[in-house]
Parts: sequence; structure tokens; C-alpha cells
Amino acid sequence: MWLTQPAPYLRAIWPGIVAGILAIAAPAAAQDVKPLMSKCAGEHNETDDEMIAACTSLIALPQLDARQRSLAYSYRASGYQGKNDLERALADANEAIRADASSSRAFYRRGDVYKNLHQDERALTDFNESIRLDPKVPVYFVDRSNIYLDLKQFDPAIRDLDEALRLDPKDEINATVNRCNVLTFKGDFDAALSDCRKAIQMHPRESYPLSGLGFLYYKWGKLDESIATYDAALAAPDWASYDPYERAYPLYGRGLAKSKKGDKAGGEADMAAAIAIAKSIAFDFE
Repeated sequence: MWLTQPAPYLRAIWPGIVAGILAIAAPAAAQDVKPLMSKCAGEHNETDDEMIAACTSLIALPQLDARQRSLAYSYRASGYQGKNDLERALADANEAIRADASSSRAFYRRGDVYKNLHQDERALTDFNESIRLDPKVPVYFVDRSNIYLDLKQFDPAIRDLDEALRLDPKDEINATVNRCNVLTFKGDFDAALSDCRKAIQMHPRESYPLSGLGFLYYKWGKLDESIATYDAALAAPDWASYDPYERAYPLYGRGLAKSKKGDKAGGEADMAAAIAIAKSIAFDFE
């Protein structure tokens, strides 16, 4: 029922956070920690496996303080999420909180894993805590809006997205297309179309907003437009860089549109391919 965030944003929500945390370490320790933290955070387009390896090496260092260790576990959890290894991701998110229970990032990470596991109440509790600890991070509100959407609480979801856009007017985190998605489920198709078009203007050539528009057209019964928009989302240059859920989303949506239009074989092929990427992707369309 929700659109997730693009993988690069999951890896580095706060610019400069690594440098800020390293500043509290002794110079010699920081010299050892800094390159590993950078790789662990995926700051240079590291693969999930490279992130996990760097984080694992980082966690083994005895000089890490609580905040650094919590951050390393959070980043490694994100790497495991990218590989759809949610059991390990959850274990690391728990360790991140255990290391530093004052970390909004740690609670956000665990909430995001619970979101992937479709454990909505647990995700909501963690997102509430992350917002309590730091109410100025836009993505916290975006992800909480996804849970409200799952619970069919459309108005709180829209309020969270409005707040995310107030905090991030340039919409670096695609809150506008998420609001399009909420409005689509709410049945306000004209308002949803306005948001999706705005999102595409702000993020041209990106798969994520095109997927939102494709879903809107599907729910609106405009099947040809839906299929064409999903085609464009799958052909977007950034599609391959997304995590499994984001890659599967337009593929499954196109399958639904094809099936509804009468192309049963083509639709089933698309949906099967999507499920092979992300097993529970169908939940997002319910």
C-alpha cells in the first residue's frame, strides 16, 4: 500500500552526520574510523555487500563510542534491507537502539525494517519515537505516512507529508509522489494527478514518481496510460539502482494493468517477475 524511499536516500539521510560523529573521537581513532564509516554509510555508491563488510569491520573496532557503534549498526541494517535480508536487518536495528537509545536514526531504521515486514503497529511506535527525538527530519514523516496509509488513516498520512514538504521544500525525498499515492487510495484522483505531475517535474527521468503516476492511472481505470507510464518507470535510468521493493513496484503494477486490460499472460509474467524480486510486493497494491 505504500511506496518506499529510493535506496540512496536510505543510506545517507543526513549530510555530514558521519563527519559530525567522528569529530568526537580522538584524532588517532578517527583516522582509523573515518574511511570505514564512509564506506559503511555508502557515501561513494558502495554496493550493499560492500557496505555490510565495511560496517562489520567498523563494529569490531574497540574505540567506537556508543553513538558511532549505533550508527554503524543502523547502516549495516540498511545494507541488509537492500538485500531483502530482513531478519538480519532487524537484529542490527535492535543493536543500534541498544547501543544508543537516544538515537532517532536507530529508531527510524528499526521502524523502516518493521515497515518492510508489514508490522505496522511496531513500525508506527518506532517512527513516533524517531520523530519525538528529532522532529526536523523529513523522511521520518514520510515513512510514518506510509504506515498511516496502510492503516487507511488518510488524513494523518497527508498531514505528515505536508510536514515533510514544509521541512524539505525542494522535495529531495519524494514526499509529493507519496502524497499522490495517498490521494489515489483516498479516491481524490484530480488532486493526486496534480501531485504526481508536480513530482515528475521536480524529479524528471526518475522511476519513483512515474511509478506513482502509473498506479494512479491504474486505479482511475486509465489502463493504456497506466501501462505506458509503468513502461517509462521501468526504462528510467535510475530504476536498476533501487532496492528490491522499488524495482518490483512498477513491474507488479504494470502486470495488474495488463491483466485488467485483458492481457492475462503478459500480466501474470510481470507479476511473477515482480514477486521474484520482492515476495510481498502485492501487499502494496491492496
